[in-house]
Amino acid sequence: MKQLWITLLALLLISNPAAASNDAPAVDHAQTPETREATENDIGFRQIRLQDAQTQRPLTVSLWYPAQPHSGQPVKLGDNPAFHGIPVLKEARLSAPEPLPLILMSHGYRGHWRNLNWLAATLARHGYLVAAPDHPGTTTFDTDPAQAAQWWQRPRDLSRTLDWLLVSPAYRSHIDPRRIGALGHSQGGWTVISLAGGQVSSTHLARQCREPGLSNGCSLVRELGLAQDSDSLGRSRNLGLHDPRITAIISLDLGLANSFTPQSLRAITVPTLILAAGVNNHNLPQALESGYLAKHLDPRLTDYQVLANATHATFMGRCKLGGKAIVEEEAPGEGKVCDSVPGTTRAIEHQAIARHVTDFLARHL
Repeated sequence: MKQLWITLLALLLISNPAAASNDAPAVDHAQTPETREATENDIGFRQIRLQDAQTQRPLTVSLWYPAQPHSGQPVKLGDNPAFHGIPVLKEARLSAPEPLPLILMSHGYRGHWRNLNWLAATLARHGYLVAAPDHPGTTTFDTDPAQAAQWWQRPRDLSRTLDWLLVSPAYRSHIDPRRIGALGHSQGGWTVISLAGGQVSSTHLARQCREPGLSNGCSLVRELGLAQDSDSLGRSRNLGLHDPRITAIISLDLGLANSFTPQSLRAITVPTLILAAGVNNHNLPQALESGYLAKHLDPRLTDYQVLANATHATFMGRCKLGGKAIVEEEAPGEGKVCDSVPGTTRAIEHQAIARHVTDFLARHL
């Protein structure tokens, strides 16, 4: 898993970053054949920058949303030689006749908003506003051991993003505060479980990591600051992470699930969708990770689905023809991030993932 994100760093650096913006400018641009698809999809995208003098932890937050037609610059967002981009209208006007449900989105360890770009756009097309902060210290463009070890900062990043959106003159009237969900992949899934009330315990995790099958996730314990907490310090760091404004949670093939105490998982009271990869080609066994969540969460509130033809990387964007060779050249052995299970494609699996996610959100938001 660690090498996977290092691989993606080189690839993501060559894609075009979106310019940061704190407002919603209206821009009209001539349409071209290459960008007509973006205009037809009417998905808006922009980035905002959140400053925090108290924490000195500025956040770059990416936003996808239903857009007014022809009101922004058509681009292929996140497109690069290895991965397909998504057609959007950059800096488009928001189209929201009524307040929208909001989805907070969290990327994986050393990942980036581009990894779930496809799913964010799908949700925007279904009428959601999606907000994805890059987590300082564990983001592709911002890796820092000291910040990565502050595991409690990740769920706070999502709550800070929500705080800002709910008071922002540009967005507050467009968000329904009764319909707020959180979704994350890999370490992002672990992050959103913390928001729902999962309590991290280093002592409990140390016992769980004696299980040989958890070697990949447990190899990151020290790097993520999960090895040195005393029980009392760990309890103090869990304080304030539960955000009761979140009313639905989606975990996509998370890792480090065993850091949560069974008691705290049983106490979670919001509907939770768990999607797990059935093919373990990144040493993240779903039965010991996502399955651990499902075992301890309230079954009346939990929808646990194992996607038989998905791998851990299936939840990320689609690779282009020849993309695997590019990845393999950058990092030998990691071309498997582009692999699909024989008999299916990533596009087919994305349709299944999107169906599970949108059906769950339609029921609970």
